[in-house]
Amino acid sequence: MMRFEGLAMTSSTIQPDVEAGYGQHGAAKRLRVRDFLRQDGVVLESPDDQLLPDDTLIRGEFLHRELRRGLVLHVSDAIEERPFTATSQLGEELSCIFFLDGNIDLAIGDRRFAFHAQKGAASGVAIMNANPESFQRASHGRQHLRHLVVSATPEWLHLDALEEIADTRGGERLMREHLAEHRWMLTPRMTELVRQIFAPMPLLPALRDLYLESRAVELVAETMAAVLHASRRAPGGMLLTRQDAVCLERAKDYITAHWAAPLNVDMIARAAGVSASGLQRLFRISESQSIFEYVRTLRLERAFAALGSGEVTVQEASAIAGYSTAANFATAFRRQFGTTPRHVMLARKG
Repeated sequence: MMRFEGLAMTSSTIQPDVEAGYGQHGAAKRLRVRDFLRQDGVVLESPDDQLLPDDTLIRGEFLHRELRRGLVLHVSDAIEERPFTATSQLGEELSCIFFLDGNIDLAIGDRRFAFHAQKGAASGVAIMNANPESFQRASHGRQHLRHLVVSATPEWLHLDALEEIADTRGGERLMREHLAEHRWMLTPRMTELVRQIFAPMPLLPALRDLYLESRAVELVAETMAAVLHASRRAPGGMLLTRQDAVCLERAKDYITAHWAAPLNVDMIARAAGVSASGLQRLFRISESQSIFEYVRTLRLERAFAALGSGEVTVQEASAIAGYSTAANFATAFRRQFGTTPRHVMLARKG
């Protein structure tokens, strides 16, 4: 096991030697061992005993930019060449993480988080670090890594962008609940924002920063909305109990993991540890829809993402969404997204 000590930075603050504009053709960069070790505090370990300071760990395109004080954007589209683990310190911040390709394990304090991208199924993760903690990032071998992180300090959240939301009970809970983790499937709008950051328009540098900042701010706002969505009140004004919230989250996790399989309420309820009628009640309270409607929406979002990536035909997207005919699929698709499957597919080709 090779061990180096140096730079104090997280996975979202590591910067390569060579600066180049993200999204520019031919602007490939590399992160070497010594790029991780520019300041005291980072410990870098690798099972490769022959690793040298000038050896490349990650090669590709990167962008790390503080768009405004307290608001940081990190984008990576790269190949990790070797397995390694980097340990450092993490300050107080809300991290909005969007993983598209690759597998990464994180540890913040004594909590562990795993990120495993699923093709055509982009998801978002929000983690609130309310206190300074140790941070560890582990990569297990050669892989293609594509991810986007928007980090916002509590000061930025309160003063610059989301003061009104932060003052709500749900917002206060989010920013005080140390190492709380919230996961959700990306809406089409969030998917589009992520796409726009990965493929920015050709703009002058000053305008590009404004372009990226506007999308980063909207992603934080959408993230807050997704997290607060779980705190909806029932018609009678009651909030979900902690146990209800746990059962609901188990059900959503089960649905996300088995969305393409035949599902029924009883099997989802068993996985969630609640009765079928109780689970239906929780979905009505939290999602304002039935479990069947929730599953149908999730499958339509997967179909939307597949069409938008150019990977499938309309007929194949129809099967992804669970429809036997393209006509019924198109009707449901238009009702959900306000556009047609063919338009989404052609827009991608255009």
